[in-house]
Amino acid sequence: MIGNIHTNSIEGFWSLVKRGINGVYHSVGSEYLQSYVNEYGFRYNRRNSDITMFDAFLGRLVSYGQGE
Repeated sequence: MIGNIHTNSIEGFWSLVKRGINGVYHSVGSEYLQSYVNEYGFRYNRRNSDITMFDAFLGRLVSYGQGE
């Protein structure tokens, strides 16, 4: 996680992860847990970003191969 870290932020992040796993996936095998935590970490770190993931994807798609 990027930025200031304290007990409230990790508790908030962990509750977000638990809600996501229980609400969307219902259960996660231990071999996949790190992948899910990584996904939620990515989303959490970009929650205040003005650009949406879709806009970022489109920007990369349009500029693909232009730097060569």
